[in-house]
Parts: sequence; C-alpha cells; structure tokens
Amino acid sequence: MAWIPTTPEEQEQVLQALEEVLASPHFISKRYPALLRYVVNQTLKGRGDEIKERTVGIEVFGRPPDYDTNTDTVVRYSAGEVRKRLALYYSTRIDPPLVISLTPRSYRPEFSRLDPPVESVGPVAEDTPAIILPEAVPLAAPPPQRRHLLAWSIAATSLLLLLVAVVRTWNTGRTDAVERFWSPILQQKTPTIISLGGVTFSPRSNSGTRVASDVSSMNPYLSFENGLAMGRVAALLNTRGGSYRVQPASYTTLAQIRENPTVLIGAYNNEWTDRIVGPLRFHFTPHPEERIVDAQTPGRFWARDRSKPFTDTPDYALVVRFRNPTTDSFVVVVAGIQRFGTDAASQFVTSPELLQEFNRHVGWNWQDKNVEVVLKVDVVNGRAGAPIIEATHLW
Repeated sequence: MAWIPTTPEEQEQVLQALEEVLASPHFISKRYPALLRYVVNQTLKGRGDEIKERTVGIEVFGRPPDYDTNTDTVVRYSAGEVRKRLALYYSTRIDPPLVISLTPRSYRPEFSRLDPPVESVGPVAEDTPAIILPEAVPLAAPPPQRRHLLAWSIAATSLLLLLVAVVRTWNTGRTDAVERFWSPILQQKTPTIISLGGVTFSPRSNSGTRVASDVSSMNPYLSFENGLAMGRVAALLNTRGGSYRVQPASYTTLAQIRENPTVLIGAYNNEWTDRIVGPLRFHFTPHPEERIVDAQTPGRFWARDRSKPFTDTPDYALVVRFRNPTTDSFVVVVAGIQRFGTDAASQFVTSPELLQEFNRHVGWNWQDKNVEVVLKVDVVNGRAGAPIIEATHLW
C-alpha cells in the first residue's frame, strides 16, 4: 500500500532504507544510485511534481538545458535499470519494513511499508467493566488451511516476480551487446579519456608528416575519420551516462591511463596504441610495414594491398577492450591500419547491430573477458563499407 512519509522520523526511515538499497551489489554502477538518490530526496522535499526527464538529465547527468531528450535517452534507460535493480533487490528480502519503487512511465518514487503492529493501550482500570467478546471473534483469523494457502500464494507470487526479473536481466545481458562491451568502462568512477592520434608536419620526413608524440606538438593534425571515431565514442558514452575528456595522444600520460579508463583512437598516428597493444596476440607491426599480425600463428597477417590505389583497397582494423595488467585500468583501442579502418572500428564499437553480430560470433559469455577483434572493411572510391569480422580472441 502506498505511503507518504510526512514527519521527520518517517523521512529518516526512508533515507535509511535508501542507503540500504544503494549499498547492495545491484547498485554498484554510479549512474543508478545517483538517479535513485535524487528522485527520493526531491520527493521527500515535496518536489515530486518537478521530477521530469529533462530535469533529471540536467541535474543528475549534467546535460545542457536544451539537450534533445529524443536522441539522448540516458534518463529513460537509467530509470529502467533502476526499476529492474529494485525488483532484484526486494526479491531477496523477506518482509522488508519499507519498500521504495519507481513506477512505470514515471520518475517519481513511491514508498510502501508494512502496517505497524497495534500497540497496547495500557492496563484496564479496575472500575472499567469487562468486555466479553463473542465466540465468533476467533474466526477473524483465517483457518490453518487458508493461512497455508495464503502463504503459498505469496511465496509463488514472489518466486514468479523473481523469475521475471532474472529472465529480463538474463535477456538484457544477452541482447544489449553495446552495454556489455562498454559496461567495464562506464562503471568506473573516473572520466574516460578519449586519446586521439595525430600528426604534425615535418620537412625531415619522407611523407611530410610525423607522429605527434609529445606536448611540444602543438595542434596536431587529426584526420576526418579520427574525428568521426571520437564523435561516435563520445556520443555513446554521453548517451549511456558516462563522463569523458577528449585530448590528443601527445598530451596523454601514463599516469592518466593508470587512473582513468582510456579509449585510444588511431594506430600509426598514436604511439600509445603501439605501446599498449604490442604485447597482445593481435597487434600492429612497426612503420613502414603497417600490418596486423597474429603472434600465435606465425605468417598470419592482415595488410593493405599497396599495388592498388589507396581509395580502392580494403583496410583492416583492430578493436581491443581489456584490463591492462601494467596499469590495472581498462583500455579500449579503436584503430585501423589507415583512416578507413579507424572509421570502421568506431562503427563496430558503437553499433548495436555490429556488436550483436559479434555476440553471435563468439557466444554471449564474454562481458567480463578481454576482447580482441580484427576487422576488414572494403573501400570503393574512397568510401568505406561495413566492417567484417576477420578474427577474434578472448581471454
């Protein structure tokens, strides 16, 4: 039964119940506790009618006042997760004294609690006439058979709700491949660094450019595809409620990679990619060879055909998501041999359809594993097609 806490003591009970919920394993992600804490506090302050999608997006997730709620679904997605996690939490509790719920199609929480026991009014005065209850009074309690039936009904209903919640969670874990790929990054408490590879012009180089490798390389040149890859990753993190910072690879330090999840964009224009990916099974060979090799299968490699025009030659890319043992932090690599491959890799890591294809390719049990994927992308008249999975490695 819905209940409205009015006294300071009752509101304190709600806040205590809230902290117990947020301390559970179901609320380890930073986004969902923030949303639930906000809506509960606003409701207790009498501002429940002011809880709207845009307001939550601005005050909880830091969105600008004019952000597009149609394309940025962080509030709706997070609210759905909160509802699911609340159901899982209470499915394991026996007769909780107070329940917090988030009703469907609303961001305003509801509270309910068990009816408090009837307190004794004290001893009966000696001169108070005795009241003789009729014999029918004991019939107010259900007979044993009905009590057992009621208990079984409650148990069956609770079990059904638990099964529904588990099935929904199981299905979500198998179908939302984007969430499964990015969840190790999104669950971190520090902002994600998006580290962009770039080059600077150099008359001493045969190609006229060199990799921007230190902070003295002011304003490095970024290809359009690198910028597009950065935009895709940033938009996905933003939609999923993650925070991030974009900076050139030449400004990125090892200390930052240790302290923050990092997305490295670009291969031969990003020295961090070579340093991070070099020890892995699939990695890039040094310039000028420019190919992806398989350390476990000598002679196996992927490289562009240099006898054909650059704009009509398939390109290859490497997508990596792993916990780096050197820094003990999560790293995602989105890198092609050339710019077309980087473009394809960024499509792969942000596309529900492409990641779901990967899900079918390797099976669904990969969320907590390190991942390497080699991709191929056909290029015709300077336009890249959809990426195709060439090889995978999980560990």
